[in-house]
Amino acid sequence: VPWYDNQTTVYFSQFSAQRKEDRTIGNIGLGVRHNFDKWLLGGNIFYDYDFTRGHRRLGIGAEAWTDYLKFSGNYYHPLSDWKDSEDFDFYEERPASGWDIRAEAWLPAYPQLGGKIVFEHYYGDEVALFGTDNLEKDPFAVTLGVKYQPVPLIAVGTDFKAGTGDNTDTTVNATLNYQFGVPLKDQLDPDKVSAAHSLMGSRHDFVERNNFIVLEYKEKDPLDVTLWLKADAMNEHPECVIKDTPEEAIGLEKCKWTINALVNHHYKIVAASWQAKNNAARTLVMPVIKENTLTEGNNNHWNLVLPVWQYSSDKAEQGKLNTWRVRLALKDEKGNRQNSGVVEITVQQDRKIELIVNNIANVPEENNHSHEASAQADGVDGVVMDLDITDSFGDNTDRNGNVLPQDNLNPQLFDANDKKVTLTNNPCTTETPCVFIAKQDKEKGTVTLSSTLPGTFRWKAKAAPYDDSNYVDVTFLGADIGGLNAFIYRVGAAKSVNLIGNKEPLPLNSRYRFVLWRDANKDGVFQLSEKLTDEEMKQYDYQWEFTGHSVNGNTGAQANTTNVDIEIPATNKEAAAKFSAQVTDGVQGYGLQVNYSKT
Repeated sequence: VPWYDNQTTVYFSQFSAQRKEDRTIGNIGLGVRHNFDKWLLGGNIFYDYDFTRGHRRLGIGAEAWTDYLKFSGNYYHPLSDWKDSEDFDFYEERPASGWDIRAEAWLPAYPQLGGKIVFEHYYGDEVALFGTDNLEKDPFAVTLGVKYQPVPLIAVGTDFKAGTGDNTDTTVNATLNYQFGVPLKDQLDPDKVSAAHSLMGSRHDFVERNNFIVLEYKEKDPLDVTLWLKADAMNEHPECVIKDTPEEAIGLEKCKWTINALVNHHYKIVAASWQAKNNAARTLVMPVIKENTLTEGNNNHWNLVLPVWQYSSDKAEQGKLNTWRVRLALKDEKGNRQNSGVVEITVQQDRKIELIVNNIANVPEENNHSHEASAQADGVDGVVMDLDITDSFGDNTDRNGNVLPQDNLNPQLFDANDKKVTLTNNPCTTETPCVFIAKQDKEKGTVTLSSTLPGTFRWKAKAAPYDDSNYVDVTFLGADIGGLNAFIYRVGAAKSVNLIGNKEPLPLNSRYRFVLWRDANKDGVFQLSEKLTDEEMKQYDYQWEFTGHSVNGNTGAQANTTNVDIEIPATNKEAAAKFSAQVTDGVQGYGLQVNYSKT
């Protein structure tokens, strides 16, 4: 159908359809032709569509024509991808890529008679150039044809094609070539045939090309497997999932995951196994897999509980200890082997360490989570400190019920001001009082502390790579009869309440007093009659201290108040006179404690 024609240049479109081999194929194209003296040169582009099977193809062509002679060439390129074949079981098909060159001539003395020659070549391992019964690798063919056209409207002919693999094909064809805008009587006039094959008469002829989409085929992979990961939706603690992608799983120890596989196979699977794809420092126990339980499709699932996390001081080594790259390997009865893609599994930790303290005479067989204890400051009595490790689930055992290891722990004590506490291993005397390490039990992982220095100490533990532990309060009592207890209270309060260990905020613009008392009646309740006299208190030195951190994150320090009541100021500026506080901080956020010793 010409769009534009000035007798020198013509722009046109072409539409066609054919039914062949139970397939209906449509073609739509655009082209241009231009006269150069005695030659007509042109180019075109086509889109071919298989309505039956959904295949798509692109065609690009070139033409060179003169009186009674035509040359043309075409290239064919697939646009659609592989899809299940309707011709063969367990095969896929798509349009084959290829090209052809063509020549057509008519006898000037007898223009009703003509002939053609075509050479075509397609690419692929199994191409149906000669039909689905004769699949060939990269086939080519030569076609010789004879045509007879008694009138411009009608032409008949026969073609003989021979090519790769001794394949031959003979066809007989008839063509109806109706030209729009040309009177029917002219299209039925035998004298008009010669003009139809002249350069000017053939300017509107159809493009010479293969409008049928030649297909190539390939056998589906006889064995294929795709592996992916997915966090278990039934995790009791969903926060244990850190990263959840099909290729990578990062989670806390004991977190639950599923390993999933999409399996496609043509033959019976006879072997299936997990394969490690990295030099992991330890073995990951994978779910048991049995080849006879694998099913076609994606209904293959295995449950995995992430193993215990392991520590190493070397970060690279720690990564190897807690990261695995695995794949699934399959083999079928024909010997075909296939490996899935690699998935990566990484275990992380969110463990917590708990510092526990008990009097040496009252150490329980099981953890009682005690965070305070007292002992006589006589160098003999003492307290036992222990560390308990729990995972993100609050358990101190791994998925197999084994106690979480503490072999690599090297805990250190820090005071309430986050300053490291250094203790000696040598016993101290009353003349040079101190707190010292009386015993270390490496098998149990405990430390026994004794003291000749009375006082209450607030400590926490640090042990890489975990966060700081909780605080414990350890009180070493003086050696006086009945022992001494410390008591801090707010002067002027309606009721004298011991503020030691009290978590409630302390009011500003108040005065606080420290006293020592003997529990004479052994009831554990402070009474004013039980506190030391002023004369007895003179035997002790005590220092007030601001502990912990301010609201702005600054560390506390000793107050400038010794052996007397402490006044908590109302303003930040006044607080700077109490200890080395920044004016912007004051005493907001700090704790309050007393360090005391006998003079």
